[in-house]
Amino acid sequence: MLRYRNITKYRSVWMALAALWILYYHSSLPPKYYSSFLGYVRFFGFSGVDIFVFASGLGCYHSLTRHYDPIAFLKKRIIRILPSYYVVLTAWLIYQHLRSGISVSSVFANYLCVDFLAGADFQTLWYMNGVWIYYLFALFLVPLCQNASLRRKILLFFLCAAFSVPFFSDIRLMLFSRLPLLFLGICFADYGARHEEIPARLAAALIALSCLGWGLLVYIVKCVPDDRIWAYGLYWFPFILIAPGLCIVLSLLAACLDKVAPQIIRGCTFLGGCTLEIYAVHAFAFQVFRDALSGDILYGTDKRWLLLSVLSVLFAVLLARVMARLTAKTQKQPTQQT
Repeated sequence: MLRYRNITKYRSVWMALAALWILYYHSSLPPKYYSSFLGYVRFFGFSGVDIFVFASGLGCYHSLTRHYDPIAFLKKRIIRILPSYYVVLTAWLIYQHLRSGISVSSVFANYLCVDFLAGADFQTLWYMNGVWIYYLFALFLVPLCQNASLRRKILLFFLCAAFSVPFFSDIRLMLFSRLPLLFLGICFADYGARHEEIPARLAAALIALSCLGWGLLVYIVKCVPDDRIWAYGLYWFPFILIAPGLCIVLSLLAACLDKVAPQIIRGCTFLGGCTLEIYAVHAFAFQVFRDALSGDILYGTDKRWLLLSVLSVLFAVLLARVMARLTAKTQKQPTQQT
């Protein structure tokens, strides 16, 4: 038997590893995609997003079931997300304006986090569009899922999956295809709220499904034409099978590591609170670096990519700490005045 709390206590570790995995995927560090086992690990780094979505389902469930207040729920996330995001976004938009120009509509679309959904001429981070969609869906899904029957949960799962259908052959499918995974995270949290322990058979079944999902994904990558993979979301749908079991495995490994090297787990837990900044900073830094490479300003060696990756994480941590202090001060000021 596994205690639910012992699994979800490492949620921040999941998110830290997911952020670093996405960074590795976006970089040009070796090895090349498909060239080796590590090459596949690097290529599948996009799955860090799926870990985020599953973990978000858990977080949304526990936040909304403690006190269901949609305004407070969204306000808290706006305060956490937008200040750091706007710092990076403003720098990115200024850079783009100086480099090749940018339309006013694209500027507004990016600040409103609808650039990807609206198909703006210039787009930055598609996930910043998705995160608000996921939060809005969570506001409806959590009350419907809480203590619901298995039949209702299955119906809601397929309803979430149905939102993907209109977006087949549309790049926005990468956002909507992850709605079922968000709902699975909510369901997992609902199970944990009603059961302190996860039966070993259930955990083993989820891990087995995860292995099956990995095998299916490797088969898809090797045997299915790339245009069909993108058109029908075949890069992302397998993570409906993969993500729950993968997160359980990560928690089990983290629990073992916590006993012999707790400082590593503390470090990962800390980074788990900076994932937004890691995601935004590295994406901007990597784009600038690639533009410099294409302009023959720099030569992209592995050492330089590694240095850029490390600096991106360090700057992201600094940004997270600064913005956390600033937002904390602005929230304290009104109470001090009264």
